[in-house]
Amino acid sequence: MKRAVPLLALLLGSFTLAQMETRILPDPLVVLGVVQETPNTSGLIVVRNRYSTHLRLVDGSTGELRRELWLPAEVIHSIAPALSRDGKWLALVMTPDPQSGWTRVGIINLTSSGKPDQPTGTTRTLASPGLKGTTMLALNADGSRLAAGNRNGYVQLWDTQEAKRLATITSDTKLEPSALHFTPDGKLFAPMFRGQTKTRLFNTLDGTLKNTLAGVGVGQFGPDSQGFLASRGRVIDLASGKELPAENGAFLKGIGGIVGFSMDGTRALVKRSGADTQGREWLEIREVASGRTLGALTRISDGYPEFLSPDGTSLIGGDGQGGVRILPIAPR
Repeated sequence: MKRAVPLLALLLGSFTLAQMETRILPDPLVVLGVVQETPNTSGLIVVRNRYSTHLRLVDGSTGELRRELWLPAEVIHSIAPALSRDGKWLALVMTPDPQSGWTRVGIINLTSSGKPDQPTGTTRTLASPGLKGTTMLALNADGSRLAAGNRNGYVQLWDTQEAKRLATITSDTKLEPSALHFTPDGKLFAPMFRGQTKTRLFNTLDGTLKNTLAGVGVGQFGPDSQGFLASRGRVIDLASGKELPAENGAFLKGIGGIVGFSMDGTRALVKRSGADTQGREWLEIREVASGRTLGALTRISDGYPEFLSPDGTSLIGGDGQGGVRILPIAPR
């Protein structure tokens, strides 16, 4: 059995690891996401060097290497890949098809593995002239649906299993998308376009419009897939489109944004609004049901995304030097 390698040793470049991988700066490690591999575990962190095709899946609490694979050489590194919530699928933009010239999006199975001389191939490939100009990707919970945001002011929703486009959603503002959100259960999709003043909800089964939340321009879905977390600490019921009582969003009070939720939906990692007297920005892990703060720390971001570990205990983010840290904040 292959011995697991601690992530910290990986980052520090120990003597034994130096023979396995040579790191040429600047090429910082980027966390693509965190996934719940099995219930009641700390999950996996999916890590890649920014300009590398080498992908590593490491333990969410110890940083030990669990699995690694090499992506196809055709991947375009400047567009961030998307990770499904179940940790099985990765979507990435690839170089245009050499025959048709169409832009391609590859769907990779993360449960497989590859070698440097035998990269893991795409399980499915989506290709379309309408994918040209893609700037961001998102996958739903099981990887069966892909959203591709385009700089030309629209989003395409795809069925990845059938490699079929379900819908093209254009921006009311004529501006590009700023975020792409699926409900945790994967049934609804909401594209966020810059400058929008209403949020449209689409059925991921067939791409049809399900509801429109008027006066709700920005936000994200709640962990129970029943509410939409809007600005000013509001929770909007998805079925009725009406604002719920303030106690339903107690964990949103006094925050500047949400980093993420634990996989069971009971904890949230939030950015406290403003800064303290010393100019420091704080992150807090809060209990969703009560809004109670379970732990806090000062922000350590190095400009790359930060995540809450799947079990809701730790911050996963940059260390300011191109590496990755796992910082326990609120143990269970």
